Amino acid sequence: MSMAVRRNAFRLLAGEPKAFTTSCDSGRSKTCAFCPSCGTRIYHQVRDEVLSIKPGTLDDTSRLRPAAHYWTKRRQPWVLIPEGVLCVEDDG
Repeated sequence: MSMAVRRNAFRLLAGEPKAFTTSCDSGRSKTCAFCPSCGTRIYHQVRDEVLSIKPGTLDDTSRLRPAAHYWTKRRQPWVLIPEGVLCVEDDG
């Protein structure tokens, strides 16, 4: 699960993440930030102005509601997508 957030709206409250860069299927570079203690991914960054936050790392997720499903062409058959929700088959 990912949540798009403008870079200037994100603030890490504690610690300093480690990061590595990898290539996306599209050929773009993606920076992956993670906790240096436990290895949990905190966010990915493909574009300068937007982060892809991993919502499971947030203190309170009770107000979050999915607005769209991406990469649905590769989803597992047991992932159920509600009718009427925006779906995007791939990232390209």
